[in-house]
Amino acid sequence: MNDALRTKLNLILTAAVAFAIGLGIAARMDLTPPGVARMANNPPLTLNVVESSPVQADVLPASGFSDIAERVTPAVVTVFVEREIAEHSAEGRVLPPAFEDFFQQRPPQRVAGSGSGFIVSEDGYIVTNNHVIEGADKINVQLSDRREFDADLIGRDPTTDVALLRVNADGLTPVTIGSSDDTRVGEWVMAIGSPGFRGVGGPLTTTVTAGIVSAKGRSIGIVGQGLEQSREGNLAIEDFIQTDAAINPGNSGGPLLNIRGEVIGVNAAIASRTGSNEGYGFAVPIDLVQEVVDDLVQYGEVRRALLGVSITPVDNTEARYYELDEVVGAKVMGVNESMAAARAGIRIGDVIVQVEGETVESVPDLQRKIRRYEPGDDVRVTVIRRDDLARETLTVRLMDAGELNREEPPRVVAAETEDPLGIEVEEITRDARRALDLPRDLEGVVIVSYDAYGAYARRSQNHLEGTVITSINREPIRSLEDYEEAVADLDPGDIVGVDVYSPRSSGEVPLTIAIPR
Repeated sequence: MNDALRTKLNLILTAAVAFAIGLGIAARMDLTPPGVARMANNPPLTLNVVESSPVQADVLPASGFSDIAERVTPAVVTVFVEREIAEHSAEGRVLPPAFEDFFQQRPPQRVAGSGSGFIVSEDGYIVTNNHVIEGADKINVQLSDRREFDADLIGRDPTTDVALLRVNADGLTPVTIGSSDDTRVGEWVMAIGSPGFRGVGGPLTTTVTAGIVSAKGRSIGIVGQGLEQSREGNLAIEDFIQTDAAINPGNSGGPLLNIRGEVIGVNAAIASRTGSNEGYGFAVPIDLVQEVVDDLVQYGEVRRALLGVSITPVDNTEARYYELDEVVGAKVMGVNESMAAARAGIRIGDVIVQVEGETVESVPDLQRKIRRYEPGDDVRVTVIRRDDLARETLTVRLMDAGELNREEPPRVVAAETEDPLGIEVEEITRDARRALDLPRDLEGVVIVSYDAYGAYARRSQNHLEGTVITSINREPIRSLEDYEEAVADLDPGDIVGVDVYSPRSSGEVPLTIAIPR
């Protein structure tokens, strides 16, 4: 072998040895490029998984919701009701009093209805919706085993749409109560109902639907309907769990369950343009229901701590006006002069941003936070003032809802003003123009407060604070002086044409207002 060949062999051998050594070092140091696929016979990748919460640990079982349905349906009942209605009642046609003498009045009719409910104790307590049994003079409950019992109404709470019944029966299987506060958006849920009305082939009994939690803390403005003239008018609590599990007519009052078979809500309503399910179902959270039920059992009525304010959500415009970092809080639109908030110094126009140092995210969140306390408790409430944007923390001694006058609705403290329209206006400042997003060339005066029972507010329910008055009786209003001159000539009984620019409609709105005599 000549020297040249020997040299080549030595180089090849040296390179092979060096490659092998380098590969071994790379393997020991895990320097393999990430894009290189691992061999099939390599051990599986081991993940360091942190301990999960109980909710995260639960997964939908292979049997789906079958086991849960079998376990819970014995606790779901059908609630049958009967009530009397006048021939021309709100459930039929309303006959104006002036015409009653001209038409023969027929005797009251009896109508029947049905809904769902569920057993919460072995001794016969049953939860359902208030709207299922409201106005009923006879309530009958059918169990899942077809036994029927007359039910006693223990109590009801229109402000949360919860009612509690009781039957005298043995061998009852109650549901397991979960936590709505711990429920998270995106969890699997199941809705069970027993509508009781006749369907194809006979009466519909237990129905089961499934979906997920779509949202929490929803307010859809239905619980307060019909309560406007009663003491409960400002006490309605809406803190709904939203779900796409189908909640159909007759399923109201049935349970909404998580995948552990625990009740997290009471099915109550749907939002629909057609009357059928469109994937927007709402349930009263079980933590709220539990509070109501405990009070009804112990006291026969609901004991609720109150601030004594009328509140509305804070939107983006309000957040900008109050210089909030986030769109959070609840704006005070009315204050009951005899109740806790007024005594503590909370005023119309304040935005409540914290309770005991915790941020108030929304109107339902404020209601949820106040519900934690009992009447008589002292609670620190932080507000932002409208006039100077100062942040103040006030101590409020909460009152009981039962302290409201049961004969008369609470009188809302209105903005005190000598103005014949019942409003207070200011010049359009640069800050106001920016906060309200007003056109640069818009002239007028902006409404900053109003008398809730004044001439303007009674005529205009949607164009109040933040609305700009541009003319009165066809005369343009360009300044505060123009406005004062225009209203100085108004007398009781006058009919006034007021043109306003509303940020809501981004255009002129003509109003015709009668000055009270």
